[in-house]
Amino acid sequence: MKKLSFNFIIVTVLTLTVNISLIVFTVLQINSTDALQQSWDGTATIKVVNAIELAELERNFGYVGFIHHFKNYIIRRDPAFFDLAERRYVKSKASLAQLQNTLIGTNSNQHINIILETLELYYQKLLYARDNQHLDIAELDERVKVDDSRAQMALETLRLEVLPKLKALKSQTALTTKQINQRNIILLTILLPILLISSLFTLKLLRKEYRSSRQLNTILNLSPDGILYIDEHGKIIRSNESASSILGYSAEELSEMTVEQLVPEQLRAEHKNSRMQFMSKNQSLSMEQRHKNLLCKTKDRGEIEVAISLANKLIGKHFHTVCMIKDKTVHKQLTIEATTDHLTGLLNRRAFDSALEIELQQCSHRQQPLSLILIDLDNFKLVNDEYGHEMGDKALVFLANFLKSHSRQYDHIVRWGGDEFILICPNLGPKDSLQFAQRLRKQFFNDESKWPEHQTLSIGIHTSLADENLSPKRLLSGADKALFLAKEQGKNCVKHYKDSLQTVYVHPKANND
Repeated sequence: MKKLSFNFIIVTVLTLTVNISLIVFTVLQINSTDALQQSWDGTATIKVVNAIELAELERNFGYVGFIHHFKNYIIRRDPAFFDLAERRYVKSKASLAQLQNTLIGTNSNQHINIILETLELYYQKLLYARDNQHLDIAELDERVKVDDSRAQMALETLRLEVLPKLKALKSQTALTTKQINQRNIILLTILLPILLISSLFTLKLLRKEYRSSRQLNTILNLSPDGILYIDEHGKIIRSNESASSILGYSAEELSEMTVEQLVPEQLRAEHKNSRMQFMSKNQSLSMEQRHKNLLCKTKDRGEIEVAISLANKLIGKHFHTVCMIKDKTVHKQLTIEATTDHLTGLLNRRAFDSALEIELQQCSHRQQPLSLILIDLDNFKLVNDEYGHEMGDKALVFLANFLKSHSRQYDHIVRWGGDEFILICPNLGPKDSLQFAQRLRKQFFNDESKWPEHQTLSIGIHTSLADENLSPKRLLSGADKALFLAKEQGKNCVKHYKDSLQTVYVHPKANND
């Protein structure tokens, strides 16, 4: 118990170390990211917007925008060019207004005002041209001339002012990012080994504790006797599977009970006093030495006769008791019931697993084949539906007795469930198993004493050859697939899983002689 507590403390400390390291690293990452984001949001957005607005101004005002459409209108007098020029004029004014709001500095405003004055002059000339269309092109062109050289120089100056700042910001952001990355690398270099070492130690200790716990559970559950672990107050702390089987309570239910609740009511007070005396020191005791007929109260079976052994030990500051329970009254009966189908008297599925495993091992050792024959009573549901379940049980009992009388002495006959039966046939290869199954099918079909008279069998077979050594799961799966094929192809027939073997198929209406 001391060792367990020490390991638990180590695991806890290492886990906290890992968590704290992760939290520190995460906080630093968040702070770094926030700093970079603030740096970008604070200046980059405005610079990018200014660059975009400046490019938009050049496109709307320059020789591909307003001026271009202005010239076309003067030459061609087409109203469409006037409309285009006017739209570009409006957009240019909007861009200039945006730049005036975002660009800081006296020089920037001076350049913007020069461009705005030139734009307004152009627009006045455009209106003059619209109102004086009687003038010829040469005269009109002379009267609307505008000197836009100062505006072009102002645009160029603004471009040189905005773009270098954007490049400088990009360089600054790249430098900040590099610094953050370098710091993160240093932190990772320090934290990563700590994280790895802590994780490895934690996993190693947890694995060790898990193995110890698993081994303890395995040891407890391997015992055929019920085991209860009881604290100083008589509360059940732990139990094994056999205890649940004997007492009828689940492990969760037992963990909420005291040991006195398992004692007949008239004996509980006496039992509590005896238990407290027994738990006062380290000792062991077989209760059969004192009481020949010990009774234990179960959940579903009333009171049963048991044999009990006790061992008491001081663990930490308190005594704990291990109680071992053996069911004396129904031990044999439980063994029979655990392996026998109550309706037919055949082996049940639990017995099937053990019998098949043993027979496969023996056949593998002797280098002999083993066939698994899965038998299904055709249309059994219709029998239940038409005659009732009582008569259906009668049909199942008849088939069980039929298989007993027509199988070999060393074959294992199992009721698999419902209307399905299994024959485990040692030393029976594919060909012999097919012949044997066909003989069973025909004899059952021709048996006039069966009820209902029209009842037939569908049979699926799978064989584990001497050199194959198939697992029980594969053997059963193959027989099940073969039975499905027999059902699918008309019932009342035999099918083998092996594709290389010829499967005999007989329709229910065919001649069965």
